[in-house]
Amino acid sequence: GGDPLPAIRNLPTPPVGEYQLLTLAGGGDAPSFRVGVLSLPDGYRLVVGQPLDDVMAAAQAMRSRLFLAGLAILAAGAGAVWMTVRRGLRPVDEMIDAATAIADGDLSRRVTTENPETELGKLGGALNHMLTNIEGAFNSESRANERLKQFVADASHELRTPLAAIAGYSELHRKGALAEPEATDRAMNRIESETKRMTHLVEDLLLLARLDLDQAPDREPVELRGLLEDAAADSRAIDPERAVTVSGPPQATVMGDHAQLTQVVANLLANARDHTAATTPIHIELHDRADEVELIVKDEGPGFAPEVLGSVFDRFSRADSSRSRKSGGAGLGLAIVDAIARAHGGRTGASNDPGARVEVILPKILAKTPG
Repeated sequence: GGDPLPAIRNLPTPPVGEYQLLTLAGGGDAPSFRVGVLSLPDGYRLVVGQPLDDVMAAAQAMRSRLFLAGLAILAAGAGAVWMTVRRGLRPVDEMIDAATAIADGDLSRRVTTENPETELGKLGGALNHMLTNIEGAFNSESRANERLKQFVADASHELRTPLAAIAGYSELHRKGALAEPEATDRAMNRIESETKRMTHLVEDLLLLARLDLDQAPDREPVELRGLLEDAAADSRAIDPERAVTVSGPPQATVMGDHAQLTQVVANLLANARDHTAATTPIHIELHDRADEVELIVKDEGPGFAPEVLGSVFDRFSRADSSRSRKSGGAGLGLAIVDAIARAHGGRTGASNDPGARVEVILPKILAKTPG
């Protein structure tokens, strides 16, 4: 009754000398056994059994452990996938933030791309390139609007005086206040003078407006020494009492617009004549360097006033009264010089040496004007 082995009836009988394994299920609460049967001579059988309680408990424990490990691996995998996806989509979030900032007016915002070789990285790079172009176009439009506003304000300010003079003389004539022929002639002369002044001013303003469009000048070889000699001869014809000298190499050539470069020299000489005494000499120097040509116009007058030295190339900038003015220029001459030099890829400078000294440096090869 105390025998733990299950009933072993109906066990198979293998051939004599052979061994067979099988599992016997226990009934009720009885344990199952793993049984081995060995057939012996004379009809005997050797039966060996091992209860499976420990094996089943170990298998159940293994199944539990494998299940928990599977859950842990699944959770870790899901977390890794989530982190990878979030990291991969981070540029998309940055693009959304950048688009929002740009919509709010921040055109300097850009997308940070960790790996430009990925698809999102390439998309971010393309977006940054597009934003740069948009910002550049917006800034160019803003500068154009500012230049237009400045042009209108300057033109209105400078045209007011000659228009007022013309209107005043016209009103005097209408009221019969110019009955004398001498008074009429004087009024007509003043109207003609103010009209010429206004015409010259409008031409200068239109030239500056064209230069503001950042259009590259015409390209042709310009021999500066001959141009300077012609300009000096013109200045001597205008003011015979003033000495004008030209020094430098016999030839120096740049690529540029001949008419504009001629106006540069003419404006520099006119500026020197207008702001110095009639007999004050003017000196023109030409220096031919490796990749650029330097043009210097200087006089022996009192020089620029220190407070205006930094703004002599500004539009409608006028020299201090220490440089005696013989004519009422609008203050556009040096501004035109600076604009033409920049259009040619060059630069300008002003100093006292001890008289006024203005230099214009031009590249020998016409540089591309920045947009």
